[in-house]
Amino acid sequence: MKKSEILLKKPTKNPDPKISSNSDGDIVVITYPKYFGSIEKWFHDRIGGPEIIKRPLDKYTTLIWELCNGENSVKDIVDAFDSRFGEEVAPAASRVQIFLEKLLELNLIILK
Repeated sequence: MKKSEILLKKPTKNPDPKISSNSDGDIVVITYPKYFGSIEKWFHDRIGGPEIIKRPLDKYTTLIWELCNGENSVKDIVDAFDSRFGEEVAPAASRVQIFLEKLLELNLIILK
């Protein structure tokens, strides 16, 4: 996919009911199930541990998460991120890209 095509995609939160997000003051905490590989599952069955991951975001990633609503394109998110934080997050496009890639990898968002 070309860069220009990706910029027009609209990230939206995965509608899976097992994934949730809650505000904790000015930040968001995303909660989702941990998916175990076979070795992890073997260890988990024997020693236990959490089955749910709670991922607190910072003020930067909270804004990106909130803008992943299916209405904003990737370009819109980059522009809003840059406009709000400016030099503090330069280069904005790279930072947004890295976080969106992580959200996609974790299956927390989808691109439409």
